[in-house]
Amino acid sequence: MACSRRKKKKRSGFIRRMTTFRNGTPQKPGAAMSTLVSLAAMVGINKRRVDPDEAAAGLLEKRTGAWHDFKCKDSVRSKVQALYDELRGGDAQLSHEKLLKFLGGMQKEASFPSLEKESYDFGGFLFILHHRWGAMRPLRADEIDETQPISKYFISSSHNSYLEGNQITSKSSAEAYRRILGDGGRCIEIDVWNGSSSAVRTPSKSPNPSHRRHASTTTLPKATTDSLDTLKEPLEEVVPVATATSSNTSSPSPSALSGAPGPAAAAASDAKDGRTSSLDLKELSVRFNRSRASSRSRRGEPLVHHAKTLTTSVGFREVCQAIRESAFVDNDLPVIVSLEVGADAEHQELMVDIMKEEWGDYLLDRPHDNCNPKERQPRLDELKKKILIKVKRTDKDLSEVEVDRGRSLEVKPAPKSSRKPPVCDALAALAVYSPSEHFDDVKSLQSKRLGHIISVSESDIEAMAQDADQRRIMLLHNRDHFMRSYPDGLRVDSSNFDPSSHWREGVQMAALNWQTPDEMMLLNHAMFAGSKGWVLKPSFYRNDGAANLSAMPHRTIRLRITILSGQFLPVPEARRGSGVGMPIGGSTKFHPYVTVELHVEKLGKTETCVKHTKPSATQDPDWGDNPPVIEFSRKTEVVEELSFIKFKVKDDSNHFRNSLSAWACIRLDRLQPGYRFVSLLDQQRRPVENAGLFCRIEIERW
Repeated sequence: MACSRRKKKKRSGFIRRMTTFRNGTPQKPGAAMSTLVSLAAMVGINKRRVDPDEAAAGLLEKRTGAWHDFKCKDSVRSKVQALYDELRGGDAQLSHEKLLKFLGGMQKEASFPSLEKESYDFGGFLFILHHRWGAMRPLRADEIDETQPISKYFISSSHNSYLEGNQITSKSSAEAYRRILGDGGRCIEIDVWNGSSSAVRTPSKSPNPSHRRHASTTTLPKATTDSLDTLKEPLEEVVPVATATSSNTSSPSPSALSGAPGPAAAAASDAKDGRTSSLDLKELSVRFNRSRASSRSRRGEPLVHHAKTLTTSVGFREVCQAIRESAFVDNDLPVIVSLEVGADAEHQELMVDIMKEEWGDYLLDRPHDNCNPKERQPRLDELKKKILIKVKRTDKDLSEVEVDRGRSLEVKPAPKSSRKPPVCDALAALAVYSPSEHFDDVKSLQSKRLGHIISVSESDIEAMAQDADQRRIMLLHNRDHFMRSYPDGLRVDSSNFDPSSHWREGVQMAALNWQTPDEMMLLNHAMFAGSKGWVLKPSFYRNDGAANLSAMPHRTIRLRITILSGQFLPVPEARRGSGVGMPIGGSTKFHPYVTVELHVEKLGKTETCVKHTKPSATQDPDWGDNPPVIEFSRKTEVVEELSFIKFKVKDDSNHFRNSLSAWACIRLDRLQPGYRFVSLLDQQRRPVENAGLFCRIEIERW
């Protein structure tokens, strides 16, 4: 008997294509549509119902992913609910009048958004509080003033920036520069030495000198891949795409020596004017060949490493490429490159060629027309997207000779063993606004050469600070000229000094080992938080009274911090994935407690006070109806701009390993009073999502 079969209905092409969005059957196109909706939400076209409390609060423009991704655990929500109930009293909801009184009184908010509703339920109150509850005050307009001479700023600075670890045996890498610049560093160091004298290309193994190698079946795929990778950059620059960065942040052509705009700039300019850029194959071919030529760290070119140690080397060209690619991605303020030059004259000429080729118009190689370096320092806003070179510069009219790392005040040759090659004219000419001078003793600080930079070790800084006369000379010098401090040579483990003690002396560049995630780097992070790596000095350090310490503005403060609760406190790194020091099975439960340290800069000295809470038993601690109160009473002669409050979350159940879970640090003059959320960082100073401490902060100043 013949069996009749129903003919399968042919699916439309649209439905067939939609099934490729996820694993599923063609008969369930709804799943694919669901995925499409999710994708639409990811690119920002998902339409969400407007919360009436958000709309009435007048905060729709602040409705960002940060709010909707924020998770508020019960430990924090319950404390906010208790605060809301206390504020509203016997009313069903919090009235407009009571909300304004809370924001202006307890929270000390100088301004707040237009609040038009007559009353607010708990959801509306939580929304308003969340957007304004950060414990760190945003920088004021006067703190981000970019119109001052460049010596009037503290600069986030790095020492031996190429090292990944210790000073003796660690790896040198270009990636270290990307991390530093991406994290806001604006002064970096490069130690440059002679490279190998070997030829660039590997000689042919053929006995016939005229023989040319052809691509084999094994080399062709790799050559094709390399070509495509190299071609990717020119294509992205020439052909505008939706995800490309703005013209503000695109790098110049690596070979743009003439200063003429390259294809990236032209494409960006066309896009800005509403024109479509065409693909010029001839220009693309030239750009492709130049990109390939500049992408290799060639043999014979200078190398970067720590001299007389076992550290590895990295090519100077590779370092310059990393700087070009990361210096101005989202930061247009200048970068100062401190060069330690041990290379000979031939390699110094190569250094100049490489910097000009790789950095192009970013490199400041001549003075601005309206800023003669012998007459004045440039303003910060005059150096946007510029790389300044710090290196010894020998002027023809100076009688001092150049020895070792700089100039000597006595005209006599240096010992042969300590002498470095003199800096060639081409390299010295790049120190336009940042010439380096040698430090012998406090007499070196009496130089009147405008804009010079003197590098001084931490020990020498501390020694001068102990002598009243020498300290006065140092403060006067640092009012008008640059000083860069660096760690002592005995810090072979790449540990760091306290940078606040150097900022106290007006030192602009306190260079630290960024690869070491210690408390000193945490202070540096707090000093420059929210800035672009340049922070205007307090007025005392910029005016004529800089040497009169008694005139330094200071206050007496009383600080009271009630730690109410916390959430998402991370397990210490030392305990993750291991059963050592933990219950059998490697449980990730731990007993967190909070340490609060007041790192106070007083007139002429630093003082640290430490207090802590009792341990809890959860990652979302709630310290109950009697939360711990940490009080620092009557601290006198405090310079708030150079003082810090540190929060550390530690594990009480771990006594044999690093018990640090997370931490935060806030400059004291930026600590906000009221009910605040202290966002936490991990040991590498990376934000921990949603992790923090909910506190009540009370500050008295007089």
